[in-house]
Amino acid sequence: MNRPGCTPALCLLALLCAVAAGGCISSERAGGEDIRPVSVEIEKGDIGPFYETAAAMDDRVVFTFVPTGANVSAYLVTYEVCREGSTVAAADGKYYDGVSASHPIVIAVGRSPGELVSIAISIATPDGEVVYESASSVG
Repeated sequence: MNRPGCTPALCLLALLCAVAAGGCISSERAGGEDIRPVSVEIEKGDIGPFYETAAAMDDRVVFTFVPTGANVSAYLVTYEVCREGSTVAAADGKYYDGVSASHPIVIAVGRSPGELVSIAISIATPDGEVVYESASSVG
């Protein structure tokens, strides 16, 4: 079935689709910046004795330090929490007993919306062996 005028319309539609697809699959951005896949090397291995999370709400920040093992242990924790550069909470060798994945070390401080809150922490065994150190911030 051949309709007059359909062939040029189909050719035009095919041409528009090809041009549109060519623009969508180009490896260049509109500004001329070249986009190529980036190779990232990830080190494999042990996650370590703890991992940390931070929850930032408008009125507070909660830092949580979770042991990765299945044991329940005691730890000595030294930390300093700063809000906009001023110390708002600190401890030197504070004893935490019964620390486990279900009962992690939790440090919470108040803040105003958008304030930068940072923590520097060292976690040690009761014998004084440092097992975890970290410095992080949320803003």
